[in-house]
Amino acid sequence: MPSTSRLAFTVVLSALWAGCSSASSATGAGPDTSSTDAGANEAGPVSASLPLTQVADQPLPGAANRFDYQDIDPGTGHLVVAHMNDASVVITDLSGALLKVLSGIPTPRGVVAADDVGLVFVTSSPGTLVIIDNKTLTEKSRVTTGRGPDGVGWDPVHKVVGVSDQGDGAISLITDSGSGTRTQLKLGSETGNVVFDQSRGLFWITVVGASPPNQLVSIDPVKGAVVTTIPLPGCDGAHGLRIHPDGKSALIACENNDTLARADLDGAHAVSLAKTGAGPDVLAIDPGLGWLYVAAESGDLTVFDITRPGVVVLGHDHPGDNAHSVAVDPATHHVFFPLEQGPNGTPVMRVMQPMLK
Repeated sequence: MPSTSRLAFTVVLSALWAGCSSASSATGAGPDTSSTDAGANEAGPVSASLPLTQVADQPLPGAANRFDYQDIDPGTGHLVVAHMNDASVVITDLSGALLKVLSGIPTPRGVVAADDVGLVFVTSSPGTLVIIDNKTLTEKSRVTTGRGPDGVGWDPVHKVVGVSDQGDGAISLITDSGSGTRTQLKLGSETGNVVFDQSRGLFWITVVGASPPNQLVSIDPVKGAVVTTIPLPGCDGAHGLRIHPDGKSALIACENNDTLARADLDGAHAVSLAKTGAGPDVLAIDPGLGWLYVAAESGDLTVFDITRPGVVVLGHDHPGDNAHSVAVDPATHHVFFPLEQGPNGTPVMRVMQPMLK
C-alpha cells in the first residue's frame, strides 16, 4: 500500500477513535458515521490497532497474483479459495495447508460451499458456473451464467444457486443444485455479491443502477421476482455483502467511497455508514465474537463490533499487501488471508487469530 494511502487511512481511523463522528482531515478525508436513523451510531471503546497475531504462513502454489473470494465448507473442514488471476481454485484445510488445486478455471471469482448436497460452486469468466464435488475435490460440470459472473449464493431450501451476473447487472437463478433451468432477472447496471437469507427464504444482492443511490435488493428464488428494494444513500459501489447472524440487518462494502453500510432489513430500512480501508471488498463475520471483518484492496482490515447498533469500529490491522479477501473459522476464530506474496515473494495463506483477553 502506498505510504500516502496508509497515512490517509490512519487519519480516518484516528478520528473515529477520538469519537469525532463528523471530523475531517486537512485533505478532506474523514469518517462518515452518518445514518438515516438518528442516534443509530454509538461511540464505543476502540483500540489503535486490532490485536491479531499470526498463526502461520502456509505456502500456496501458483503465480504471485490476485486471489478473490473464499468460503469454508463446514462439513469437510475445507477452505475453498478462488485464485482469480491464476485460473485455478485452491483448496486447503483449516490450518491453511494445501489439499488440492483445480486448474483451468478462467478468472474464478465467487465461491460458495453447499455441503448439504456435497458441492462447491465457483463463478468463472466469461459466463460460467463451475460445480465441484466437495468429497473427491474434482470438477463435476460447468453450466452457463450471465456475463461476468461474480458473487454466488446457495439456497439450501429450494436447491437454487444464485449467481451475480455482474456484467449484465442481473441475477441468474439456477435450479436443481445448479444443473437445472436458469432464469435471469435484470436489476441494474452492475451487481455485486449475493447471499441467501435463511430466515426469509430470499436472496439478497447488491445493485448499482444508472443513477444513485445504490440498492440492496431481495429476490424470491422460486418466483424469480424482486421482493424488496432498499436504497443505500451514501454507498457508492455497493459490492461485498453479508447478512447479520440475527437476520435483522445487512452489511455492505461500498468499494468506490471506502465505506461500510449497515442496512436494516425491516421497518424504515435505516442505513448507517462508517469509513473503511481503501477499496473495501470482502466481508466475513465471526458470529461467536460478534465481529465483522472488512478487507480492502489496500490490504487494510477494519473490524466492527456488530453486537451493537449502527457501525462501531473495534480497530484495524494490515495483514499484508493486497489482503482484500478474508474468511473466518467460527470454531477457532482463525482468520484467513490468501496473499499474493509472502516473505519469500510467493503466495501464502496467512492464518491469524485475535489475541483475546
